[in-house]
Amino acid sequence: MIKYLAFITCLAVASPVFADAAADVKAGTGVEKHEIVGEAASFSKGTTVFVWSSITDGAPGVKHVWKLDGKAVWTASLPVKGKKWSTQSRRAMTKPGKWEVDVTTDEGASIGTVAFTVTE
Repeated sequence: MIKYLAFITCLAVASPVFADAAADVKAGTGVEKHEIVGEAASFSKGTTVFVWSSITDGAPGVKHVWKLDGKAVWTASLPVKGKKWSTQSRRAMTKPGKWEVDVTTDEGASIGTVAFTVTE
């Protein structure tokens, strides 16, 4: 019985609290009326890129982890104030390369991602 309770306790601790959280993630040149505009997979150097995420069944906060060529270069911590919530972060693209923005819960669980390229 004790082994069984220990097993159940381990499962409860290991289970992510926000396992159902998900994000629709898009990259573009702006956000209007809570939607991305200028959505694209490639942007020119010097463009300000917006990453918009629509969170469902969300955690109290999410992070946009911006990566250049696989290396994290900046993280935006963003509040989520409802069960369905949209939020955004943006960066001026000064370096060309392969970019990716991972959306994670505050606990680090990945709930969405978007990839794009910045060219000279």
